[in-house]
Amino acid sequence: MTTLEKFQEEANIKFIHSNRFSLADIEIGELNTADGYELFYITQDVQNLQFDNEVYYYKPDFDTIMKEIDLAKRYDDQIMDVACFDIDEYFDEFMMLDYLESNMDEEEFEAFTNEEE
Repeated sequence: MTTLEKFQEEANIKFIHSNRFSLADIEIGELNTADGYELFYITQDVQNLQFDNEVYYYKPDFDTIMKEIDLAKRYDDQIMDVACFDIDEYFDEFMMLDYLESNMDEEEFEAFTNEEE
């Protein structure tokens, strides 16, 4: 099992592909302004962006993204469908491993990391 697969399992999220973005519970991406600036967003409805709390001038970090995903969950064991244009850009392997280490039992994490090698 890859780090990304284990992360999805532990975080109760499932990354979906671009042709299914309309089915996503939450979307992470970026927009370009007319004058060439880049804006980043984390939203449940890309058609109705709330600029005061869903749009960022700087790329949101891993912790901010996970906080927004958790806030969007209706109940703890809900699996969130996450649309993300560039998973590697927003979900760094080191940060996913750190998340796994924090959320898994020590022996289970060690077994997972040994299995991965």
